[in-house]
Amino acid sequence: MKISDSEMEIMKIIWSHDAAVTSAQIAAELKTEWKPTTILTFLKRLTDKGIIASDKVGKTNYYRAIVSEKRYASQQAEEFLDQFHSGSLKNFLAALFCDKKPSGKDIDEIKQWFEEV
Repeated sequence: MKISDSEMEIMKIIWSHDAAVTSAQIAAELKTEWKPTTILTFLKRLTDKGIIASDKVGKTNYYRAIVSEKRYASQQAEEFLDQFHSGSLKNFLAALFCDKKPSGKDIDEIKQWFEEV
């Protein structure tokens, strides 16, 4: 489930709140001049993708994340690894360092991370 850059702008706002938000709250925080209908279109797409849910209270819709920012980032990293490196972390690291050798600090950080997981 991939979201567009525009949808990501909206998701960053939703993720930054502890409670559900309205489209008006999102519009107030956006750094764009999108029309309310544009924001509603993106919110519908995000709802259709299962990233957010909306709850209607009176005439107002409140939007909340179903997928956390951490979970979304993890899913995207997994898809990237599968698509470009056949799911191999070794292949990814080889591509990341390409023609340069990882520093001792890089190796120590990777070892420490593996010990923690």
